Amino acid sequence: MSEIRSTIDLIMERTRGMTLSEKEKEEVHREELSKRARGLCIQLMEHRAEVAEVLSALEADPEQDRELLRSLLWKQIVEALPADKSALEYLNILERFPQAKSKTNAQLLEKVRSLVKSGEKTRAAERKKILIRERKKLEAVGIAGTAVVPLLPEDANVGAELAATLEPIKRELAAASNE
Repeated sequence: MSEIRSTIDLIMERTRGMTLSEKEKEEVHREELSKRARGLCIQLMEHRAEVAEVLSALEADPEQDRELLRSLLWKQIVEALPADKSALEYLNILERFPQAKSKTNAQLLEKVRSLVKSGEKTRAAERKKILIRERKKLEAVGIAGTAVVPLLPEDANVGAELAATLEPIKRELAAASNE
């Protein structure tokens, strides 16, 4: 009786001698670096005090990988840039990258910083107006007092203007990741 071979044995037999082309090897390597950049981005966002350590750890990589990793990491952070005051922490991280030293990127980062600061003031004023309006609606139906804290309606797009303003700047910064 013949031996029943496993699926893995069949696959190994059929793929024996197959190798990746140079282009495929480069794609696999780039994908690995992209995954590493995503991991580093998460690490930077969760442990903001370790920015210097993460960036200095990149120095152990070969020059070409290091540049690509910095570029991918820059792009990841820019894409994750929120449209609220926590964006200031992201900007502090971005300013420590070599890409931030170019005049264009430095100006863009400063523009984002000023937009976020002014946007937060505007957002607070908008929120206050909406809460006053909602409180008046509640008073009209007999619900009033100092303990009443109305919820913001779901259709209240507080800060949507800031997000829309930041999108083109984020695209410019992401495109500048190779500088």
